[in-house]
Parts: sequence; C-alpha cells; structure tokens
Amino acid sequence: MKHGYAAGVALTCAFGGFLFGYEQGIMNQVLNMDAYRVFFTLSTYKADGTLANTGNANDTSGWLTSIFLLGCIPGAFSVSYVSEYLNGRKNAIFGASIFFLIGAIIQTAANGVSMFYAGRFIGGMGTGCLTGAVPLYIAECAPTVIRGRIGTLWQFMIVTGIMVSNIINAILISVMDQRSDSIWRVAFGIQILPVLFLIAALFVLPETPRFLLSKGKDAEAKKIMARLNGEDIDSKWVAREFAEVKENIELERHMPKASWYEMVTLPIRPRSFASFGLLLFQQMSGVNAINYYSSSLFIGMGISKDLSTKLITVLQSVLKVIFTGPAIYAIDKVGRRFLLFVGGAGMTIACWSLVLWVGLFNATQITNASGALVADPDSVKGKAFGAMGVLCIYFFIISFAFSWGPVCWVYIGETFPLRARGKGAAIGATSNWIFNFIVVKFWPYAGGLGSWQYAIFGVTTLLSHVFVYFFVPETKGKSLEEMDEVFGYAAITEEERKIMAEMKAKKEAVELAKADAKPEA
Repeated sequence: MKHGYAAGVALTCAFGGFLFGYEQGIMNQVLNMDAYRVFFTLSTYKADGTLANTGNANDTSGWLTSIFLLGCIPGAFSVSYVSEYLNGRKNAIFGASIFFLIGAIIQTAANGVSMFYAGRFIGGMGTGCLTGAVPLYIAECAPTVIRGRIGTLWQFMIVTGIMVSNIINAILISVMDQRSDSIWRVAFGIQILPVLFLIAALFVLPETPRFLLSKGKDAEAKKIMARLNGEDIDSKWVAREFAEVKENIELERHMPKASWYEMVTLPIRPRSFASFGLLLFQQMSGVNAINYYSSSLFIGMGISKDLSTKLITVLQSVLKVIFTGPAIYAIDKVGRRFLLFVGGAGMTIACWSLVLWVGLFNATQITNASGALVADPDSVKGKAFGAMGVLCIYFFIISFAFSWGPVCWVYIGETFPLRARGKGAAIGATSNWIFNFIVVKFWPYAGGLGSWQYAIFGVTTLLSHVFVYFFVPETKGKSLEEMDEVFGYAAITEEERKIMAEMKAKKEAVELAKADAKPEA
C-alpha cells in the first residue's frame, strides 16, 4: 500500500486517542460499582445489603468525573507552547503521556477523595495536551489525498478506547467482588499499559516534515516526506512537494509566531472561530453526557443495573467503533461539511425523540416505599418506552460516530498556518474541554427537568447546522498550504503581502542570475 507507512505512523500516534477514550469510558460503569460508590461516599450500605445514595451523591459524582476535565483545559491550552518549546510535536506528545501515566498511577493508588482528585486532574492535563498535539502531528504527517482519512484515526482510537474500557469493566463486574476496592483499582490501573506502549512507540516515530523544515533540517524532512507519501526521494513529485512546502515555511519563517491577538483578528480569526465553534457544538451535542452517564441513564429507564453496566453499555461503545469506520473512507470523498450536516440531523432527531419516549416512560413510573419514583416492573408500556429510549441513544451514538466525532478533530489540525498551528490546535482542544466540563459537571442536576433535559441538546444540535453553514468552509482535497485559499486570500495582512512580494522578487532575481550565468550554446 502506497501510504501504508503514513497510516501506520498515524495509527500508532493516535494511540493517544485510545488513552483519551479509555479515561472517558471508564467512569461510566465505575460510577455504579458498589465499592467505588461507598469508598467515595456516594452511597452507603443499608441493612439489607443494598445501596442508598448519600445527600452529596450528585455533587461528588459530578466532581469525581469532571475534575479530570478541569485538568484537560490547561493541558489543551499548553499545546501552543509545548509543541514549540519542547522542540517538536513528538516531544509534546511524550510530555503529555508522562502526565497521563502519573495521573493513572495516582488514581489507582488513591487512599481518599483528595488523592483521587489530584490523579484525575494530572491525568487530565496529559489528556488535554494529547487532544491538541496528536491531531496536529497527524495533520502534518498525512499525505494530502488521505489526510482526512488518516485524521479520523484519532477519533477511531478514542471510541476504541471507550469500547475497551467498557468491555474490561463489564468483565470485572462479572468476575470480581463488587464490594472490594480492588475492582475499581484494577479498572484504573489497566490504563497504565497503553500509555507505556505510546511512550515506547514515540522513540521510533518520525518528527513531522513541516516541523523539521521550520528548524532548517531539510535533508531529514525530505527523507521523511518521501517515505510518508510512498515516493522515491529523488522523484519529481517529492521535489515539487518539498519545494512548495519549503517555500511556504520560508514565508512563515520571516514572520513572527502568531500572537494570541492575531488568533482573534484577520486573517486567522475565521479559522479560530471555526475551530472553537466546532468543538463547542461537538460537546454541547451531549455526547459526553452519554459517555459518562449512559449506564445511569439506562438504569433510570427501567433497565436492570446488571444489564445496563454490562451488555447495553458495551453494545453502545461497539456501535461507536463500527460507525466511526465509514468516516475513515467518506471524509475525503464527500467532504467534511456533508458529514457534519447529516450527522447533526441524526443527533437532532435522536434528542427530540428522547424527549418523547423518556417522557412517556416517566408517566408509567410508580412511587416506592421511600417515596421515590421508580420503574414499574409490571408495566409493559413502560418497558417498551424505555427500550425506545435506549434505541434513541444508540441512534444518537451512530449519528455522532461518523460525523461530529472524527470531523472536528481533523478540521482543527489542518486549517491553521504553521506559525499559528500550535495555538490553533490549543483553541480547538481547549474549547472541547471547557464545554465537556460544563456538560459533565452539571448533567447530574439536569434530571430535575425530566425528559426535557434532552431538549437542551435538541436545540444545540439544531443550531450546529447554522454554524456549519455560515462558518465552516470545506477543506476536502486541499493541502495545508492551500488553506489560505479556502478561507480567502482577501484576509492576508499588508505585512504578509509585503514579505511575499519581497521573497518573490528575491527568488526571481536568483533565477535571473542563474539564467545569465549559463554558458551560451
């Protein structure tokens, strides 16, 4: 396969997404493990051996989950600095992996809630950095013709990580004592293995050609560029591509690194706005309310705890993996915008359908001895409505998996010029974690709205269509050096025009001198 090496490099590096996914998926079932709930005072044992929630259950469960996301925010923001000052995209990924490893060890060994919070926050810092650094690395390594396809590997590894964590947790719930703290410590400890694999792999992965060129390492950059594109180093294609990328980088080298002020002014502002908004709407779709709390949602719809934390949650994560696959092949054929529109429509339909079916299910509930509303075990209608609610969640997951999941990460890695690429990746990743935190922290309180809690996401997924239509131009088939054309040459600053004119004049003068120096035939 011509681009086999490039795909292998991207897949290996995308293992950072596996770590991200494992951390996302792990809390879904762990939050319903008896030993975990008692250890962190979410529940206490009643006389009959069953659990009763404590008064602080919602608040504590929100923090146990979201403190990780708070750590992701500074981690994501740091991408703009570590990708430059750690001397390369690869070193940025290495540093992020070390933070993730430390966080995983602390969570596994936690002797109380404070230590667990610290581990979650530190692990979050590493994950946040990975979400900016890895898509950036992949975009700069990927051949133009398959950049979208390769870029979706990041999301594919995220959903694979979620699936693996769900399967492992289901196995642990089946074979281990749920009253022993060992069960949740093993669940958190397993994530140490994949991060060690990523750290080891970084010693053999190449640095990106564009970064090497920016540091004047032309020979090494040309060699890696040829190998990534499946071409001979002396081929005309490599010579032409190398010259084009080098010329673009030479232009950017004469200009200072983009400041944060430049990121919110022309010509870069449209790209920053598109990246920030895409990740905002990705998170406000409600996908992580499902990723972190779907086991609880299923239990709330009358499904047994055993079935919810095993089969139904695992099937949900399997669907994510299966339906991320089509995006790998479609993104470079039908384009980014088409997938965003179609997937967004599916999510909108799923959210409003949940309002209907969950509302009908809630109407069949009965009051138990404690005065709380619970599912009526004898209600055939209730079971049917609950099952429809589960199917709606599955439909939402399918719609997200082939569209907003992979496309957003591809987009933020490919749209910015080299001098702003680190900050651009930071903007998208930071937006992701800010709104991820908001959704995950406050979702436990949304239960008070009943079925109308899903209307929140029904509105935001509907608004996402408007945003994409007006602010997200198509990038299919465009090289990283052609993004100025995508977002409009009219936005180029006077300083850039002046530098470009000077470089063009210098190049023409050199070519003219060479022509004059040639001996006459």
